Amino acid sequence: MSTYITRTLEHAIARALKTFPAILVTGPRQSGKTTLLQKLFAKTHRHVSLENSEQRARCLADPLAFLATNPPPVILDEAQYVPDLLHYIKSAIDTQRKPGQWILSGSQNFALMQNASQSLAGRCAVLSLLPFANEEIFSEKPRTLDEILAEKFEA
Repeated sequence: MSTYITRTLEHAIARALKTFPAILVTGPRQSGKTTLLQKLFAKTHRHVSLENSEQRARCLADPLAFLATNPPPVILDEAQYVPDLLHYIKSAIDTQRKPGQWILSGSQNFALMQNASQSLAGRCAVLSLLPFANEEIFSEKPRTLDEILAEKFEA
């Protein structure tokens, strides 16, 4: 079992959720977006992965029904698969502008970023999560490369 490593972006996410109705956490694949959001919000937000083909098909077929069955507070993970959903989220936010209700994640996909900047302007904080920084990896005590590899690859 691997140990969760606290990310420096956690503080920015906490601040943004107090102000904005939505946040979008972007970053490259395997940078830890899903792990971070599930760790922070497992108790307060439902998690829906749009990477799941059934969820994605429901969302594409009827975005309003999809949002009705997945109301906030919610994490919509892998939102790059359904970038047009952001237009519907904008309408939902305009109906009830309450901070911290919508958490989106996705890769830095052009369509997702364009829709976020257009549809959710002023409603959404866009934050970028990069792979681990040295200060995140070595936050507790300096470790040797052998110690890090042993922890990451133990059975």
